Amino acid sequence: MIAIDKNRVNVVQSTFKSEIVKQRLLAISRLDVLNAKTPPGPDKVYLESIIAIFANNPDFLLWDSQKLTDEKDSLGNVPLVTKIVNGIPKQVKSDIKNKIIIELGYKGLRNSFYPKYFKEIGIKACVYCNSQLTISAIKNSKKGYSAKFDVDHYHSKDNYPFLSISLFNLYPACASCNRLKSTNPIELELYSDDVSKVKKSNYKFKLDSNAKAKYLTTKNSNEIEFSFIEPPYASSVRKFNDVFHIEGIYQTQVDLIEELIIKSQIYNDSYLKTLNDNFKKLNLHPELFKRTLVGNYTEDKDIHKRPMSKLVMDIAKELELIK
Repeated sequence: MIAIDKNRVNVVQSTFKSEIVKQRLLAISRLDVLNAKTPPGPDKVYLESIIAIFANNPDFLLWDSQKLTDEKDSLGNVPLVTKIVNGIPKQVKSDIKNKIIIELGYKGLRNSFYPKYFKEIGIKACVYCNSQLTISAIKNSKKGYSAKFDVDHYHSKDNYPFLSISLFNLYPACASCNRLKSTNPIELELYSDDVSKVKKSNYKFKLDSNAKAKYLTTKNSNEIEFSFIEPPYASSVRKFNDVFHIEGIYQTQVDLIEELIIKSQIYNDSYLKTLNDNFKKLNLHPELFKRTLVGNYTEDKDIHKRPMSKLVMDIAKELELIK
């Protein structure tokens, strides 16, 4: 729900430089092996063009969002083949697409590299809904359970398998949003060098008129109604709420808003001053005071660090719990 400073991402990428170099070289090696097994034809032509782009561009895995958008169609489309589906001939993408994704090692990187990479960048919550973590548990017969990192491909790996491990094409997402987005075009620039985009989110949760008064009168949390406000999009792009069912997700979390309303009644100015004075004695950062007060992060730039942070900070500010 907010962009991340691309310069900050570049710094993190520099700390993982040797691993990223190895990923590219291993990809070329494995694609070469696949190429040797691929008979002449459209699949081989497509595959060799992918090998060339990896081989001729040492920084390919680090191409930024704009470069990826500009170059993504340069190789043409995944070759089509005719298959019989339910007794009817149908044009479908060639299996070379899946073979390329396998050889690029995307599945292994989800468990090994991406968790530590995105941890350093500061992304733990889904960049689309901000309601869930991007880590899910998977059953492992030898070790019990292990973590799997979920990432969405902004340019889908179904259409652009060669971008499946390009770092600026990876958007950490919960499993639910990843599935819902599928190949839908989404207007979210996650990586940006525009200062205005990395400091302020264009999305907002807002209490409906009189929601607070209704709740305080009835003490019924069902009276707490709110809206999810989105920025304007291009006509071809679907709204977040339509794709990810944002308001539906957060309707199940009105207890968070209820708690904030109660705090706004208990924590008057004098009480907040006393708390703040006592907090200062611990010699801790003032931002930590606000985070402790509302139970989550309170600045837009920190949205990705914890689930539900966007809802909590927006409503807390509206209730004047935090400034």
